[in-house]
Amino acid sequence: SISLGQASEGQGGFYGSGGARVSTLETEHRPEMVALAADVENLRLVMEEIDKLDAMLMEEKEKSDSSVTGKSLEISSTIKKVMTSVDVMDCLNRLEVEGEPVWGLSSEERDLVHAARQKVNEC
Repeated sequence: SISLGQASEGQGGFYGSGGARVSTLETEHRPEMVALAADVENLRLVMEEIDKLDAMLMEEKEKSDSSVTGKSLEISSTIKKVMTSVDVMDCLNRLEVEGEPVWGLSSEERDLVHAARQKVNEC
């Protein structure tokens, strides 16, 4: 016969009763995710600055019919100095694993990491 009454002890009862679905794992604090966000933001600011310098370099090259000038050398030198600085390299190295952006980045952030690495490789 089918019993429609209360579940007797040990039969479970309602969904989720008795802790059947309760996780015993504690949610762990992930400080590396905060560090990751800070690295992404730092890299974003650096790349914004590099984009401005690139625009200045292009403008300078257009003015001088693509010939090298003191100013274009200075801008190129600044780009190289910024992109190969210890801070930027450390930041980029934390955002990459085996040459690829770390797991957990958005596609926009992955593109940022790729662009930064490409810029470093050009230096």
